[in-house]
Amino acid sequence: MIKLASFRPEYFDNNGDQANLSVLIAHLTAVSVDFEVTQELVGSDFLLVGDSSIAAHNHFQAELMTLVPELKMRLMAGKPTLLVGRSYEFFAPLLGIELTHGERESKFVKIRVAHHEVVGYHNSAVLEPRFFISGAFVGTTLFGPVLAKNPSVLGAIGQALGAEFKGEFFERSEQLANLVRDATTF
Repeated sequence: MIKLASFRPEYFDNNGDQANLSVLIAHLTAVSVDFEVTQELVGSDFLLVGDSSIAAHNHFQAELMTLVPELKMRLMAGKPTLLVGRSYEFFAPLLGIELTHGERESKFVKIRVAHHEVVGYHNSAVLEPRFFISGAFVGTTLFGPVLAKNPSVLGAIGQALGAEFKGEFFERSEQLANLVRDATTF
């Protein structure tokens, strides 16, 4: 059984980042893969740490620091992980991911990373990498339901979980993602 976990989802959901978990659940359900949502972050098969307010981040900073060894292991193994916004910016230097900072930008972006063309809304002083992927470990400054808008990334995470997202449900997801891409101003 696949174990899905999210760090403090009630606080780390600034821009609908928890919808990434919902997207993953919908696709696992569509291909009849057994899963459970667990509060056990360490050792989960998929771990989401969404964006948060400055106040929430400061309040939970000590708890976030306890995740560093787990995240280092996940990064080295390319294990399915999604760090979003402030969480990505916080953990990246602790994980050896070098960030380039500049003037804050707030805009929709299209980025080519590895074999993925990724779209999303970027609002950060981090200029690079806005989207980092190693195996199925993802860190990004792009907010919201990144997996819904980027089926190739969703597919890579599914594959790393041992699930192949295919068939009518996934095809419809891709069509919807393409509609979003076409309607987005870059």
